[in-house]
Amino acid sequence: MSDPNEELPVTDVFDNWHAIGLIARLDRDDGNIKAEIEEKVDLSGKPLKELLDDAIDADLIEETQIRPGDHPRSDRYQLTERGKAVQSLLRFRGLDDLQYAYITAKAELQRAADEAQDIIEAENLHKRYPQRDYWVRTGSEQPEIDTEQLLTEVQEEHEDLFTADIRGEWDVDILTEGTDSREPIETWGSTPEEENDSEE
Repeated sequence: MSDPNEELPVTDVFDNWHAIGLIARLDRDDGNIKAEIEEKVDLSGKPLKELLDDAIDADLIEETQIRPGDHPRSDRYQLTERGKAVQSLLRFRGLDDLQYAYITAKAELQRAADEAQDIIEAENLHKRYPQRDYWVRTGSEQPEIDTEQLLTEVQEEHEDLFTADIRGEWDVDILTEGTDSREPIETWGSTPEEENDSEE
C-alpha cells in the first residue's frame, strides 16, 4: 500500500486486473457492500482488502455510510468523481461486459467440474482405474496397484475377447495357397549375371 499522504497512480491500481471488475461494475449511484463486491470481482479476504485499499489510495473509491437494509457490520464503497470518470471509459470500451462474461463462464466451468467429479465418483471410476496418470483424483491416497489382480479383473470383465478365436475361418489355406518360393519369379529385364552369361 502507498503512503497515506501520497496519492497512488491510477495505473498502478490496474496492475491488478481485478480492478477492472471493481471499478467498471461498481454501482454508479449507490455503491456496493463488500459482499457484493466479492461476487463482482471474484476475490475475497486479504487480496480484496488490498485491492480496495489501493483503489482508495488512488482516489477511485471511498468508504461511505451503510444504507437501510445493509448488515450493521457491512462496509459500503462508492465511486469518487475520478472513479466515475474511469468507469465511463471502461464501460465505453465494453470492459464491464467482458469482465462479467468471464466471471459467469468461470462459475459455469466450476459447476461443470463439480458435476464431472460427482459422475466419476458415482461410477467408481477412481476405484476401478487407479493408474497414477489418471486425470481425476479424489483426494484419497494413491492405492498400490496389483497388476496381476488388475489383469484378472479385466479378463473376467471381457472374457469374450480373451476366449475368442481371432484366427477366424478362411475359405482358402493361405499357408499353401499362392506361389511357391522355390518357383522362378518373373522380373523386368535381366540381371547382371544373366547378361554376362549371354555374352559368353
